[in-house]
Amino acid sequence: MAARAQFAARYYRPVYAYLLAIVREPDTAREMAHGFFEHAVLSGRLLARADRARGSFRPYLKQALRNYVTDAWRRETRQKRYAPGPELVADGEAAWGQGLADATPAPDVAFHAGWVRALLEEGLSRVRLICEERAQADHFALFVGRYLCDSGSPPSWKALGAPFGLDEKTARSRAETVAQHFRTVLRELLHREVGSEKDVDQEIAALLALL
Repeated sequence: MAARAQFAARYYRPVYAYLLAIVREPDTAREMAHGFFEHAVLSGRLLARADRARGSFRPYLKQALRNYVTDAWRRETRQKRYAPGPELVADGEAAWGQGLADATPAPDVAFHAGWVRALLEEGLSRVRLICEERAQADHFALFVGRYLCDSGSPPSWKALGAPFGLDEKTARSRAETVAQHFRTVLRELLHREVGSEKDVDQEIAALLALL
């Protein structure tokens, strides 16, 4: 159960982003995301059928989401068709149908962006703990200051090292120590999803290019 809860925490954001890109209504997307995790993930069905030998887990997850959306749309269509009273105008059906027809590439882009953010946040959280355990809080602060700054251009190593009484070379070296921690953590996280070491290397290169 703990593993499934961790999985849900890791994938909720990309799943919600994917669904929102299809249904285009936040409340509906949230309701469907919770339903998907309850039906497919917490029940164990999704993970039991995953085959790591076939490659990355994400395409499998997105196909499961598409199937879930299609089934939900069909259920809603049947309920409207057989509801008592005057015949309903199929505005909702048309919107759902159009969302399914437009399922690529917007939902795929949204899913990837959500997945990247969730992965980097989990990676950073683990790296922070590593640095705390190794008394490397200054190292972590230098890494964040250099690579995760909000401004367009990062501060110089001289400016970053000054508050810690460090020269440029030492500041850079300590930040690189954390970068190595980060690469190791990302490799561990990605190895669960992709089918080969080559794929892991490609994923890491693409993610680090975003920093």
